[in-house]
Amino acid sequence: MTLVVLGGWVLALVAVRLLGLHVVATRDADLKLRAIPLYGDWQWEMTWWLLAPVMVGVLVVAVLPRMSRTWSWPVLATATAGAGVLLSLALAAAETHPAVWRDIEVTYAGHVGLVDDAGGPGAFLGGYTESQRIPSYPVHLRSHPPGLILFFWWSGQAGLSGVVFENALAMLGAAAAIVAVLVIVRDVAGECRARAAAPFLVVAPAAVWHTNADIVFGGVALAAVALLVVATGARGTRTVVYTVAGGLLGGAALMVAFGLVLLAIPIVVLAVWRRRWLPVAGGALIALLVVLLPLLWGYWWLDGLAATRERYYDGVASVRGYWYFLLANPMVFGLAIGPAVVVALTRLRDRRVWLVVGSGLAVVAVANLSGLSSGETERIWQPFMPLVLAAGCALDRGGGTVRESGTVRESGTVREVRAWLVLQLAVTVVLVAALRVPW
Repeated sequence: MTLVVLGGWVLALVAVRLLGLHVVATRDADLKLRAIPLYGDWQWEMTWWLLAPVMVGVLVVAVLPRMSRTWSWPVLATATAGAGVLLSLALAAAETHPAVWRDIEVTYAGHVGLVDDAGGPGAFLGGYTESQRIPSYPVHLRSHPPGLILFFWWSGQAGLSGVVFENALAMLGAAAAIVAVLVIVRDVAGECRARAAAPFLVVAPAAVWHTNADIVFGGVALAAVALLVVATGARGTRTVVYTVAGGLLGGAALMVAFGLVLLAIPIVVLAVWRRRWLPVAGGALIALLVVLLPLLWGYWWLDGLAATRERYYDGVASVRGYWYFLLANPMVFGLAIGPAVVVALTRLRDRRVWLVVGSGLAVVAVANLSGLSSGETERIWQPFMPLVLAAGCALDRGGGTVRESGTVRESGTVREVRAWLVLQLAVTVVLVAALRVPW
């Protein structure tokens, strides 16, 4: 069965590539996907810099599967997040071109002057929706709410700016996403499953695309999801604290990316499972207040979404179309999560973990059917990927570590887990060597 799944994974990617070449050849317009179905260019670069992700990856594969069974939970969560950041930085270094470090500057931070040109944050908010309809306006600002560019304007006022700060923010987002999913799995399915999932949240081809603003979006949104999920299982004062924090972060997430509203799906699924609606309702109310706040300066989130849809359907969607990407997007997602996690999805039997992973897949399905994702989903769907990467815990046949009376008993096969991680790492390194991307 495993060989069938792996073979199907390869054949599906080959098929969607060949179909994509046919689409490119038969369209008059430029789809700007020279590596279709991926964004970028196929350009092999066998440099010494490739040793960076190889060395970091080998270290993670050697250490994390065993340490995930023996380290204390706080240390493991911190170490897993740190390993994710190190691998992301190593992969970015292997790209060997400066554009990979400047993507956030080019797409967002470099446009903070528009806030001053408008007369300050208030006036900028008031005219933002109309600005989204201007063809010459920066493309990422036309496609997103004004939250992130305002954040960079405010951080600049505080003296925090530049490429180092921007990439540190992306790495913070990557780390936050890892910790958030660990917390979610632990809260829903138990610590053993969360420990087993930890290495697979780090070593995945998705890490190739970790120096862009979508990583920041994912960190904020998944942190909100984690807080609200924990709130549904907490009692007393802790419920209030988690609900307020989750609602505030959820509102902030909605102010940086429209599509993050889909991450309400796992929150609702887990609230239904636990029959705890009050924390979710409270968090939703707080998030709504955050979204309503910019109305004081004339910005309404739904008007911004309408402007984004109008721009999208008049622009890239009209060129790229719908049906090809309805097929290609899931294949790209399968590439990003890696062959090991695809196999894990066929082996996963824990219903509690399926609540997390399945809700993540539901988010992806809705995003795909919406027609607002015509390619580039290896970047755009980054906030959804960690929830599905948690399925990797199924490849640890023992399910992680069981602690009894202060002792630690290993279960599962560390060697088998490492073999799957090596496969993940191999695909990741081949991707970074073969594909030149700006993010």
